[in-house]
Amino acid sequence: NGNISFDRILCDVPCSGDGTLRKNPDLWKKWNPGHAFSLQSIQLRIATRGIQLLAPGGLMVYSTCSMNPIENESVVAQLLQAFQGQISLVDISDKLPGLKTIPGLKKWCIIGKNQEIYNSFEEVPKNMQSLARPNMFAPSSDVIEQLNIERW
Repeated sequence: NGNISFDRILCDVPCSGDGTLRKNPDLWKKWNPGHAFSLQSIQLRIATRGIQLLAPGGLMVYSTCSMNPIENESVVAQLLQAFQGQISLVDISDKLPGLKTIPGLKKWCIIGKNQEIYNSFEEVPKNMQSLARPNMFAPSSDVIEQLNIERW
């Protein structure tokens, strides 16, 4: 059919880099928590395309060097919802023994450029609603439980 698919895909997406602040102190001068707002949609598009190119039974790694759940759990939750039943999180502990992991977050807030905290989209001021979108917030607890996002 002419379609190309891959057994393995690495989606190392552009990110805010806030997970590298310790080893990259110059980043502190430019960093603010709002950087993730502009990156999440491109991260989601890249990961979506990765899934579309993934062969049945293939593995995709979604990777950022960010600690921000907008760039991590939020993207993964959106992918799991969009591709219901077609993709799932995979335990790789047997393939990478010794890899230190922590469970994914089940709930998170959004932190604005000036360090203001929003727990839901309804709390976001109208002038920021084009940046902070509803899909950046955690889905309902029922949906999160179904997604098993905290699994690995």
